[in-house]
Amino acid sequence: MQGQDVVVAGTNEMWQRLFSGQERWGWEFTAPALPAISPEAAHEPVAEQVYAPHDYLLQQKRSKKAWLALIGWLVVTFFAVALTGSVLKPTEAAMPALVQWATWIVLIAGVVLAFFTFFRTRRRFSVMKRRYDAEYNGAVQGYNDAYAAWRARIEEHNRREAERFLTAMLWHPLRLTSRPSRIDVFGGTEDGWASLLTTIGAAQLASGSSMLLLDFTDMFVGENLTHAAARQGYEVHAHEAPRDLTRLGLLAGLDPAELAEVLAESMHNLNRSAMAADLRGLHIDLLTAIAERLSEPITFTKLVAGLQVLRRVYDAGSDETLAADELRKLNSYVDTVGNTDQVRNELQSLEGELRSLARAEQDADAAPAVSTGFGAVWPVRGLAMIATKARTGRHRRFLDHVVFHRALQELHSRQVTGRETLVVAGADQIGLEALEAMARQARRSGVRLIFLIQHLRDDLRKLLGAGGTATLLMQLGNGEEAAAAAEFIGRGHKFVMSQLTEQIGKTLTEGTSQTDGGSEGVTTSRGHSSGGSSSSSWSPNGGNSSSGSSWSTTSSRAETRESNWSDTRSRSEAKSQTVGRTDARVYEFAVEPTTLQGLAPTAFVMVETGPTGRRVVLGDCNPGIVLLDRVALDARVS
Repeated sequence: MQGQDVVVAGTNEMWQRLFSGQERWGWEFTAPALPAISPEAAHEPVAEQVYAPHDYLLQQKRSKKAWLALIGWLVVTFFAVALTGSVLKPTEAAMPALVQWATWIVLIAGVVLAFFTFFRTRRRFSVMKRRYDAEYNGAVQGYNDAYAAWRARIEEHNRREAERFLTAMLWHPLRLTSRPSRIDVFGGTEDGWASLLTTIGAAQLASGSSMLLLDFTDMFVGENLTHAAARQGYEVHAHEAPRDLTRLGLLAGLDPAELAEVLAESMHNLNRSAMAADLRGLHIDLLTAIAERLSEPITFTKLVAGLQVLRRVYDAGSDETLAADELRKLNSYVDTVGNTDQVRNELQSLEGELRSLARAEQDADAAPAVSTGFGAVWPVRGLAMIATKARTGRHRRFLDHVVFHRALQELHSRQVTGRETLVVAGADQIGLEALEAMARQARRSGVRLIFLIQHLRDDLRKLLGAGGTATLLMQLGNGEEAAAAAEFIGRGHKFVMSQLTEQIGKTLTEGTSQTDGGSEGVTTSRGHSSGGSSSSSWSPNGGNSSSGSSWSTTSSRAETRESNWSDTRSRSEAKSQTVGRTDARVYEFAVEPTTLQGLAPTAFVMVETGPTGRRVVLGDCNPGIVLLDRVALDARVS
């Protein structure tokens, strides 16, 4: 495939950016953190306290009294000279020179020692004082410099934070930190898979790796990658089965036992819901016996003819597929096979499935003279794609299984370099047993394996979270599948608002009352009283007597009138408002099922267990992201 003959959507700049750099599975959007306040803003510099040495005053006192010490040393020296002269005076007559030299030596030594002590004491204090002054002045200058530097650092920090916020990278490449041997992709659409394959395939090819893509989707999800890779000058081999069945060489390079195992496993997985395990062994025996009696190269057409011989329906007169020697060997084996109903049924079943491949083999276009085998399809460097497409669903499924198991067989015999990647797109129908077998062999061989599975259902759920794997969850429209994926991602504790209450009340009262009234009254009273009294008295001087009477009449009249009225009006108004909020600790999905159902076609949730623990990241594999501004080349550091 020549890149210059291919027209691919996208600019040259996009392809150049994609086909460079390290491995990436997509990009993670990371909003930059808001500008932060400088951590030094609350820590203004403090002046350093400089203390004088502990013996500063002592050395100062000694320095001041150094003159007295000098005089003392000189006095002692003179006394020593005199003493020396007196001691050596008896020998002066015999050795006058000796006495003279000894006296001078004592004098000179005393004077030198006196002045040495004087200058040493003075210099010691002078050095100490200069050092102290230098430290003190340095502390003052250091504080001034520190304060100016502190202000400058705060301003520089604010400037850098503003610049960081405006220039921070928004998209970071997503890479797998656990280096898994298998990556399972669940869900997604054909467009999403095409974007994912383009993104990861471009990085793989740019790093010098090779990739084999088995496309069982019938939608050619790897077509964009093959065109882009060819345009960038990489070696690309694109095959469509059964159209290119001859060039693929599915049976080339296999011994009879390996050939029989590939076809028997394909039959078993095609009918795994209805077949018993012992039929797989029967198929292997039958196909091995036929392959051993056929000459190279073995083709599907020859296998169908061999099955017809065992069924005793082969017409040697009109069909020249088998050579005479091959026909003779097969006829000698007919009686060994037996003629039971089960054998006849399985021979017919094998012939029916292989006949479609034989017919496609015969109708294929002219290919190279001799196929170099399936191993040559998978290049050491570059990209190879095998896409299956057939008119009938059952024949296409059988072809898918044959291609899958042929690739599995290739893993057993291929000399790998540790830089190979095998991608199986549309692995839903292959079956759990076959997928796990390929995963085990790929791990032993050192080949990275990628499964693209559209539905998360039935036994395929057991693939979730297997050891040494990573999982990408793309759009899952089915509710049950989305719930299973959300359960796999996990749950977490968080506080959420569980209740919000707001009450608003208003009361208005208004009243009016009016009262009128009056009263009138008249009161009349009359009274009459009369009486009399008499008294007598006597005295020793003579008698005396008196008598009298009194009366009174009373009459009164009172009249009152009263009139009153009242007019009362009242009005009252009251307003009230109450707001309440309640938070509760809940245990919820980290990613809700509805979120998985509503993912964009190119968005995914990556789940892997790496050196730092479990990692759940939301990413996007749209190749066009490389053309956006502020896209980083290196992955974000967690």
